[in-house]
Amino acid sequence: MGERFLARIIDSLSSPLQAEISDTWLGRAPGWTEYFGLTISVHHGTTTEPLGLVGFEVAFRNACEAVGWTVDEPGSATQRFVDMTVQTNDETKRKLSLKSTAALRLSATTAHISKLTEAAWIQDVRSAKTRRDHTLDLFRQYREAVDSIIMLRAFRPDRTSLPTKYQLLEIPTDIFTSLEDAPQDAFAADGPTIDCSHEGDPTAAKVSLDRSDAKITVKQIKLSACNIHAEWVFDS
Repeated sequence: MGERFLARIIDSLSSPLQAEISDTWLGRAPGWTEYFGLTISVHHGTTTEPLGLVGFEVAFRNACEAVGWTVDEPGSATQRFVDMTVQTNDETKRKLSLKSTAALRLSATTAHISKLTEAAWIQDVRSAKTRRDHTLDLFRQYREAVDSIIMLRAFRPDRTSLPTKYQLLEIPTDIFTSLEDAPQDAFAADGPTIDCSHEGDPTAAKVSLDRSDAKITVKQIKLSACNIHAEWVFDS
């Protein structure tokens, strides 16, 4: 049984993924993208499940450590919203929130965060003014705490199939800055959706207050407003 398991790992590593790497802070670290890509290959060869959030966090951390970057200890982040703080060799420190998705029918042009964060007050507030005040306060805290959101997206044709592609993208938290300019009447509904403008695009993303689940959802995040660090494609 052990020999069969090892054979699957060797087979995965002997058939490297087709990688498209961008000129970003992660893409410019070839050791990082190579390590992360190999992790995906091994995962792909040993399980039928997409790489989920916990596995993604471990793989991301391990890739950072493999190239000598400083990463806080697992579970040591004391600041709300932050999953990991990474300091690269050029001394740049980045406070990151990590997300992953393997939802069906992922868009090629937009991304979706089903739960950016919980917000219990969504179910309690009734006035547009109070709803706006709470929303702006939350996103001020979020932008102060988090530099960007790193998301791993696994594309698959159906729930029983292995992913055909993984995409690693980065969503800047300043995409939420324009919420400060949203009028009060934009918060009139019990579960309002507010457009976010970014770098000239009036609808670069949409923030939705989900009253049923007391959470913040971010919809229709245009990939043109994000950085795509890398894509790994499996041979069909």
